[in-house]
Amino acid sequence: MTSNASCLNEETLTIAARPIRVERADTSHQPHCVILPALTSAPSPRPPVRIFLGTEKAQVRAQRIFFYSVERVRDPAREYRIYLMKDIAGFDQSTWRTGFTNYRFAIPDFAGREGRAIYNDVDQIYFTDPAVLFDLPMAEHGYLAISAKDTSVMVMDCARMAQWWNLDQARQAAKKTLTDTPAEQPGLWGELDGHWNARDEEYEHNRTHVLHYTALHQQPWQPTPRIYSYHPNALGDLWHRLEQEADAQYYGPFSRQAPSPWFEQALQALDTPDDSDEALRSSPRAAQLASECDAASLLWCRPARQTAPPSPLNLEASQLWHPERDAAVDAAFDGVAVTGVLEHLPAEDIHWFMGELAQRARRLLYVGIQLPDPRRVDDQPFYRTHWWREQLRRISGAYPDLVWHLDIQRTGTGMRECVQSGLSGARQGHGRVPRVWLLLGRHHGDNAQLSLLAQRLGWPSEEKRLNFKPSAPRPALFSRPSLANIDLTQSDRLEPPWPDLILSTGRRSVGAARWVKQQSGGCTQLIFLGRPRAPLDWFDLIITTPQYGLPARDNVIHNLLPLNAPDPAALDQAAADWQARFDDLPRPRIGVLVGGATKTQHFDATVARAMAQAACRLAKARGGSLLITTSPRTPPDAADAFFAGIDVPSYRYAWHHEDGADNPYRAYLALCDAFVVSGDSVSMQAEAIRTKKPVHVFPLALPPTSWSRLGHRFEAFMHGRTQATGTRGTHRQQDWKGRLYDRAFGLGLITAPRNTERLHKVLAMRNLLDDISIVDDATPGRQRLEIADEVQATVESIRLRAGEHYWRERR
Repeated sequence: MTSNASCLNEETLTIAARPIRVERADTSHQPHCVILPALTSAPSPRPPVRIFLGTEKAQVRAQRIFFYSVERVRDPAREYRIYLMKDIAGFDQSTWRTGFTNYRFAIPDFAGREGRAIYNDVDQIYFTDPAVLFDLPMAEHGYLAISAKDTSVMVMDCARMAQWWNLDQARQAAKKTLTDTPAEQPGLWGELDGHWNARDEEYEHNRTHVLHYTALHQQPWQPTPRIYSYHPNALGDLWHRLEQEADAQYYGPFSRQAPSPWFEQALQALDTPDDSDEALRSSPRAAQLASECDAASLLWCRPARQTAPPSPLNLEASQLWHPERDAAVDAAFDGVAVTGVLEHLPAEDIHWFMGELAQRARRLLYVGIQLPDPRRVDDQPFYRTHWWREQLRRISGAYPDLVWHLDIQRTGTGMRECVQSGLSGARQGHGRVPRVWLLLGRHHGDNAQLSLLAQRLGWPSEEKRLNFKPSAPRPALFSRPSLANIDLTQSDRLEPPWPDLILSTGRRSVGAARWVKQQSGGCTQLIFLGRPRAPLDWFDLIITTPQYGLPARDNVIHNLLPLNAPDPAALDQAAADWQARFDDLPRPRIGVLVGGATKTQHFDATVARAMAQAACRLAKARGGSLLITTSPRTPPDAADAFFAGIDVPSYRYAWHHEDGADNPYRAYLALCDAFVVSGDSVSMQAEAIRTKKPVHVFPLALPPTSWSRLGHRFEAFMHGRTQATGTRGTHRQQDWKGRLYDRAFGLGLITAPRNTERLHKVLAMRNLLDDISIVDDATPGRQRLEIADEVQATVESIRLRAGEHYWRERR
């Protein structure tokens, strides 16, 4: 049998295979240099692009994607040198906000007081070749930045700046002094185009050169989870998309051939005896997994000093691999185990080292590590079980036929945490296919999302339609798993065999879903769409969107839009059936999708008339017509008022219960050139946006008297949004109030009101949505920022997690 190396083809290794060199600094008082050589046979005569990167241990994930962003846009004929300013000796960091605050002011000395240098914070990504920034004309200026005191992105003349910024000054002076003094020198600072340092929501599609994630509690990679309660960034998917590309190309940047500057020292430390390092014993489940995978031969990677038998998988060790002494083993084995190694390696090298292990395993990868109690150590992401779980998920993407087992022992606690990719056997032909239940309610849009997920998963599924009792549901936190709120006479039966997964939405379904999980002995995984209004850790996975305001958690997926995506075949058929009815209407044809009132939004006859007038203004400005439909939520008087206000060519449809073949909604999606959607219906907005045509939203206000007003104000106060931005035009940093609010939210003690304005703001930033109230002419649609296939990405996340089982053991 061949090893998993066969899945790595040349096409997917375009960037990953690019050579790099690593120059280790002579002392710990200098940054290490990573060299990206020219890739052409005729290198550019221009000097190397020198980038000094401020980074720290907690930012290893961001550091990798910073490198990848440079690799994507670099000039292949040019050499790039990236200096990692991390853990440099001789600095007092006790007053710094980050672990690299003052390093930037030592760059002139680090660069030999000659030539140019770029400075970047690690929380940035490039969309334009940094060589363009490096080569900008500087005239007589010593440094270029977007403002004299904003030093987070700079290009500097090292010789000229050495008078104000040097190693001694960087070690002794405060950041304020180091920024203020040069700023006061006439002509020393030169203004840099703001697109080279777009901070969070300043991003402009196809114009921004560098995106800077400045709001620390919104950084997509969540580097310090004990310090901040993270929230999704409106532009976080841009960063995640880069990470997904890097994962797909197995990008390092470091590798076995060119490890990080700290790797050799870490290997040497493996020879040092450590009394706390015990040989990990396999749990019964790990031994069972080895048996199921038919693993006979084993490669055991461990330090030479680790001597205690038996092997972690209770298999006779075919070969031992001592990475600090032996050459790498190239043969393939049924199983590969690693103990006592990974936890001692630099985080930069774990990605490629685990890939080396996986490449040698035919069936099974066992990862045994010992970590300290995360409550007693610095806030580092690699002390979290979730961080290691993510590394193995990436391995699963590269080696889909590999089963893995993660075994973490917490030093000094007697606690053992294990994660096993159990149901992944289904994709290997070793196990049964997971069974799925869909708990359907009364909302068509919600049910459509569940059905689409089940269809894309492709696993056997059953629809369980639930009818709920009319009484108001009890607060979830004080309820038990039960069917008490289900009308059992009008609902489908919930009985064995129990499913492996439940897909549900709506807070009324929570009790029933938990009851099924209880009946299954905890084996059923709960996947929830939307906002559960319950403790977040009750669910294995929550799939949500911006209007619900959920914080970022390990078990929460934040999508940009709900998973409403009409079937292309159904749209084509609707277009064919309805095309002739619209032929006499002038183009552009603007679809108008009318919703109605909600608990948090006001919609009556007056609002309906205003929306009709706005839609007519748009049609007149464009010289087109309106194709109008109401919805189940539209009150009859509001529908009448809307239709009465139309004074342009139009086709009108008033929704009714018997809406069979005469409902033109799908035909509108297929045939309209643009859309106007009322602000209440997120599902209709999502379907319109996914047509990739211009979409205008008609915003709805809060009801005149509503508890939601108080809820919005309280949430804004707790999250520091009483003032929209900080002094730099960006979000204010999170304080104790925001962390307290999120803690209560996560426990289900409070729930944020649904806020569609938050969603509209995010979509508007991406040029995916326009406010019709400010569209008064025929301004052509702006270039839309493409969004990923969120349905498929969600399905892949469910597949990965559905194959994993987590448990704790105490010795």
